[in-house]
Amino acid sequence: MDSLASLSMMTVLMDQEGIQNAYAGMASKTTKNIIAELGLMTAEIEQAREEDLVISARAQSREVFDRALEEIDKIDDQFQGTKFQTFNTIDSAVATVPEANICSISVPGEYACEVTKHALNQGLHCVVFSANVPLEKEREMKELAKQKGLLCMGPDCGVANINGAAFVLSSINNRGPFGIVGASGCGIQHVAAMLHEMGSGVTQTIGTGGKDLTQVVGGISFLMGIDALENNPDTKYIILISRKPDEKVLDKIIQRIKGCKKPVIACLMGADEDKVRTSGAIWAENLDMCGVEALKIIKKEYTFESEALLDQWAEEAVRGMCPEQKYVRGVFAGGTYCDEAMKTMQEVIGGIHSNCPLRPELMLENSYVSVGNTVIDSGEEEFTLGKPHPALDPNVRLPLIEKEGDDPQTAVILLDLILCPPEHIDPAGVTIKAIKAATDKACARGGKIAVVASVLGTDADFQNANLQREELCNAGVYVCKTNRQAAKLAAKIVKLRNGEQNI
Repeated sequence: MDSLASLSMMTVLMDQEGIQNAYAGMASKTTKNIIAELGLMTAEIEQAREEDLVISARAQSREVFDRALEEIDKIDDQFQGTKFQTFNTIDSAVATVPEANICSISVPGEYACEVTKHALNQGLHCVVFSANVPLEKEREMKELAKQKGLLCMGPDCGVANINGAAFVLSSINNRGPFGIVGASGCGIQHVAAMLHEMGSGVTQTIGTGGKDLTQVVGGISFLMGIDALENNPDTKYIILISRKPDEKVLDKIIQRIKGCKKPVIACLMGADEDKVRTSGAIWAENLDMCGVEALKIIKKEYTFESEALLDQWAEEAVRGMCPEQKYVRGVFAGGTYCDEAMKTMQEVIGGIHSNCPLRPELMLENSYVSVGNTVIDSGEEEFTLGKPHPALDPNVRLPLIEKEGDDPQTAVILLDLILCPPEHIDPAGVTIKAIKAATDKACARGGKIAVVASVLGTDADFQNANLQREELCNAGVYVCKTNRQAAKLAAKIVKLRNGEQNI
């Protein structure tokens, strides 16, 4: 039973009426610790072996729990009825399908290194979704991959699109001339979606996991990704995306770019621009500009909402608000988007409090209590313990959205929606329920809350990004083309609320 399957189980469980809390997974030490923290531990679970699947829930009655198990069985039956083959081991899979050359791994983090090394020794490239793998173990996996000439994408890699196949949480993209290497899954999806929207696309997107560019790991997969794309005949242009790398790792990347035979666009957010430009790469300050620069190469122009339109929306949004409404409250599913929103808004309205702040002094004492302008990464452990990630299950962050409606100081709720194959088929529809609950509370006090959002995805995704945007617009949400544009609009609204008319 892999991590994605257990996440799916938890989503089904939590969707059932009468289930108050639940957890599902293999009976590893980590799983048992989580179940204990959730107050769901039993003697039977304590005695379970690591190879046992455990499902624990607090339900209104035994009948409710049994009904929830029946829903899980239906999902399992549907899977068994598909064309997919199932295997108990990597060895049996390789023996049956010897032409396979890539393995997707989503086992609990404590087993990831062993399983990945076994797959690499079978000659398989690996996409490792598993998280919470120690850096020393990650380097061990990647050193073996390098020795064997194989890519190890991850740990904590949620996005990879190889030869048109979307792995784990990847959006479905057009094929095109661009290859992407990224240590940010959200960043990869963002740029790939911009290319898709303009009729272009990608050859490969190689996610490395967010820790690859630390000093301990040394950028092994990132550098191998550049090699792979340079040697790929269909890739004409290479795009590099990450948050700020370790300085020594950045030096290695710059030297590699200098020797690259293909044009490179580098979006290494937070790195020194002049230093990166010495490599010969095209510099992109942020994700939006990365997409713009890539499209320029193929003579396409991407247009965003004009400043005049954002100003118009801001002026419209503040009409009818109460005097005490003056703060933005962001509830994000993507960590990269959370960072981007804070950096964008702080240029206009100053420092933003957060559970993942840009500066230590802006750390929230309590992640559930907003202070002034606040942006929350709802994918952090304090919100997801015993629950699926909000990028997979939009229900996870609904209480966080609703609670902002209780605060009479909330002027703007800022959201990101990130589409992916395993996610709910209608995340906008689910989220609108919480939006309405929050805005109704403000209306009852005689005011109103402006809701601003962006949707990351493509029209080829199962949820269809265009339909999701339309649904939000119809619910009165200001929907911007990108996360950065949404953050700019939120900042404009807050600045207006604080009496500064020159925006």
